[in-house]
Amino acid sequence: MMLENFFNIRVACLAILLTIPLSSLAGGNPSSLYILIDGLSPYYSPYTASVTRGIPVVWKNPTASPHTVTHDGCKGHEWCAFDSGAILPGGSFQVPSLPPGLYPYFCTLHPIMRGMLEVKETPIPAST
Repeated sequence: MMLENFFNIRVACLAILLTIPLSSLAGGNPSSLYILIDGLSPYYSPYTASVTRGIPVVWKNPTASPHTVTHDGCKGHEWCAFDSGAILPGGSFQVPSLPPGLYPYFCTLHPIMRGMLEVKETPIPAST
């Protein structure tokens, strides 16, 4: 039963991910970029995400555990671009806009969980 529930959750998450690119292609520029938090590798899906400046980024947590989305700059005396705090199961975290650049991030509760956000100045061309 537990394995069946796990499989159903993974299938539902995959279905959500597959609808995101299709909706962004249909409307030109997407209104938001969605990143899904997962309890298994690669942990953040997509692991490397690219977005145009000005488009909000939303991390969703469909897992049964809390997680964080914390920019690497928050670890020291660098600029801390974003730090979600604990995102509870079923919750989400949004960053409205970031300047262009690379933003490596991790989960403070599970440091093995890592991801990369790339913010570009110009619109990202649609896949053909």
